[in-house]
Amino acid sequence: MAAVVAVCVAGALLADPAVAATPGNWPQHGGGAANDNYQSGTGGLDVRRQVWQRQAGGDDTVGGAAVAGGKVTVAYGKGALRRVDVRSGAVTVLGRLAGRRPLQLADVDGALFVRSLEADGTRSRLASYTRDGAKRWEVPLPDDGAILPFTVAGGHVLVTSGPKCRELCTGFHLRAYRVRNGTLAWSGAVDGDAAGAPAVVGDVVVQGAYGPVRGTGDGSGGASLLFAFNLKTGLRLWTRMRPGFSLVGHRGSLLASGAGPEALCSLAPATGAVRWCRGTAAGDEWVDGLSAGDGALFGYGLTGTVRRYDPTSGAAAWATPLALPGYQYNALHAALVSGGGHVYAAVKHGNFTPSSEFTEIVVLRATDGAVVRRLRLAAYDDTSAELMLASGRLLVVGDRTIRALG
Repeated sequence: MAAVVAVCVAGALLADPAVAATPGNWPQHGGGAANDNYQSGTGGLDVRRQVWQRQAGGDDTVGGAAVAGGKVTVAYGKGALRRVDVRSGAVTVLGRLAGRRPLQLADVDGALFVRSLEADGTRSRLASYTRDGAKRWEVPLPDDGAILPFTVAGGHVLVTSGPKCRELCTGFHLRAYRVRNGTLAWSGAVDGDAAGAPAVVGDVVVQGAYGPVRGTGDGSGGASLLFAFNLKTGLRLWTRMRPGFSLVGHRGSLLASGAGPEALCSLAPATGAVRWCRGTAAGDEWVDGLSAGDGALFGYGLTGTVRRYDPTSGAAAWATPLALPGYQYNALHAALVSGGGHVYAAVKHGNFTPSSEFTEIVVLRATDGAVVRRLRLAAYDDTSAELMLASGRLLVVGDRTIRALG
């Protein structure tokens, strides 16, 4: 079994004040509107230890987190709003979002954007606040059963929502709310059961969904679809039957991952035309958790392997298995992130029993896929995770904790 290095403490450790780092940003999911999970200014961070940890108190949760200017803004599930220094972990109290249960937070261009539920769980709302927590505007979101993570881009907050259903869904819509006042700019139909946040490439926004297509798909009458809209006007540009587990914008291309002969595809954003597609070697393999930057694309497979691809051709440069012997599953616990010459993965290992499960952070060298570090997270039992790179730290944002590694 490969050696696994343990994080030795659950409490906060003092940061090294002598280590300088350029303040970095991770203002929304995926690092930005392109959802590319990349940040250049990490300086080749090698995660050797846990530097600090912040815990949601009692039965509280982490409702959302984002980084701007070297500070992590955190909205907790009971409404508390805090700001944490990325390097040191020092906390500043901002206030409370009264009567709200935050579910997502973004910190873009000096403003906070929060998707939340009313305290009784009856209605979802979208609101904007100043960096100090003063409300700028708030609007009710449609009374839909499923409201997906939003993306901020081009002066709009882009939110997709629709009904919850057991069979193939229709009736989803992608809506664009103006960042300056929350008014609705446009709405476009997404004819399927949408999933994931929209990805933005230039003036094009793309939403993935599983929609009804006769005679295709897995026998249910559906298939994976992509719906593209003009970001400014909401005009639907194209619809394509393409994989959409992960959607990433990179250097003027839309990169979509999935399974089978089209497990990884590059599309022209304006038209949806296929530039190239690559299949997987194994029939049960897929590609997910994409990260793209510095002219490289990284993806994670079902069997626990990270691969580097050429984003202009899809050719694989290397493949590094992260599975550990003796474990029946070795699953990606968050999208890959990359920057500063490294790739970072959060991998959950286990044998289908709670006592066997643990999560580790794996650091790979971007050039050749060599494993630089395997760092086991002590006492980690969060059920979800997101990785963020900022200011010389790797942040692991779970549903109850935020940990900074460095």
